[in-house]
Amino acid sequence: MNKRKKSKLGTLLFLGALAYLTYLLINQQGILYAKKAQLDELNAKIRAEEENRERLIRQTEEVNSEENIEKIAREKLGMVKRGERVFIDVNN
Repeated sequence: MNKRKKSKLGTLLFLGALAYLTYLLINQQGILYAKKAQLDELNAKIRAEEENRERLIRQTEEVNSEENIEKIAREKLGMVKRGERVFIDVNN
């Protein structure tokens, strides 16, 4: 009978340990899925910020282009090129 009690106790301990390990595995799997979702979200944000950065770089290059600087100088500052004739409409 003593052997039987030890056998039952061993079986119970084994089943308890197995249940605990199963619980840990399921819990870790849930944490893993949550972290993967978080990683996917962060990667999407990184891609969006990289696209925004590229857009800003292109925009900066356009603003600093010679054509744009000349356009601003002509339209906003009234500047003209050397030797260029300016006609002023006096009717307006």
